[in-house]
Amino acid sequence: MNLGDMLYMLRNEILHDRTDQVNGNSSQLWSDATLCFYINEAVRRFAKETLCIRDGTTPGVTQVVTVAEQAEYPLDPSVIAVLSVRGQGNGYWQTGVYLYPPGLAREVPPDKADLARAGHANLDTYHTPDTYFFNPDNLSQLPPGKPLVFATDEYVTNDANGSSGVVNLRFYPRPSADFAGLPFNMRVARYPLTDLTNQNLEVVPEIPRDWHLYVLDWAAYLALRIVDHELGDPAAADKFAASFEKHVIDAKAEFQKKLFQPNVWAFGRNGFSFVGN
Repeated sequence: MNLGDMLYMLRNEILHDRTDQVNGNSSQLWSDATLCFYINEAVRRFAKETLCIRDGTTPGVTQVVTVAEQAEYPLDPSVIAVLSVRGQGNGYWQTGVYLYPPGLAREVPPDKADLARAGHANLDTYHTPDTYFFNPDNLSQLPPGKPLVFATDEYVTNDANGSSGVVNLRFYPRPSADFAGLPFNMRVARYPLTDLTNQNLEVVPEIPRDWHLYVLDWAAYLALRIVDHELGDPAAADKFAASFEKHVIDAKAEFQKKLFQPNVWAFGRNGFSFVGN
C-alpha cells in the first residue's frame, strides 16, 4: 500500500470521516496533512517497537570510518540499534593473528568476523583481580590500536545535526594512526529514512507490506484520543491502541522466527567438569 491508499483506508474505513454520510457542511473532520502526520508517527512507532527495518547497505547510515584517537562516533539519527559491526578489507585484517581457541593461532580471513559487543562497564571498569582490596589505580585501559570491541550503551545528548539521544558507537581500544581511515560496516535496525507527508501520496512506507494496514490502528488512536466532542472518542481510541499493541506482539514473533538459531549441545565448557549446555 502507498500512503494514498493508507490515507483513504484511515479516513473512510476506520474513522468514517466521510462527508457523504450526513447533510450540511461538507468539510472533513481531519485534514490530509493531519492524518498523514498520524500515519507517519504510527509507522515510526511500529519500526521502533518491532525493529523490523534492518539495513546493512545504506552508506550514510551503516558505515563508520575511523579517525585516529577517536573512540566515539555518533550515528545517523535514523539508527535505533546496532546489530553487528565488521571491519572491511585487508586494511583491518592484514595484521591480525588471533588465538582461537586459546593456544591455537590462526589467521582470520578478511571480512569474515564481526567485532565483539561489550558495554560501558566492560570497557572502563576492568581491574586486576585481587582477593583482598580494590585499588582504582588498577583500572585497565588499552593503548590506541586496532579496534576489537564496540559498544552502543552510551548516548550523546546532541550531534552535529542537533538531534538528541542518537546512538553512539564506541570502539575499544580507540583507533591508532595505523588504523585510521578504515571503514566499518554495520547492520542496524532503524527508522524510515524519510517522513511520510501529504506532499507525496505515492510513497510506500519502508515497513513490511503485510503490516501497512495494521499500523493504521495507532494512527486512529492518535486521531481519536483528543478531548473534543466532535473529534475525540477516548473509548474507541483505547481499543485502537490495544489492537495496535497486539499487532506489535504478533510482528515481533514473526520477525524473531527469521533470526531463529537452533539450540547447541556442548560439553566440557566450564573448564572443570563436563556439563551440557
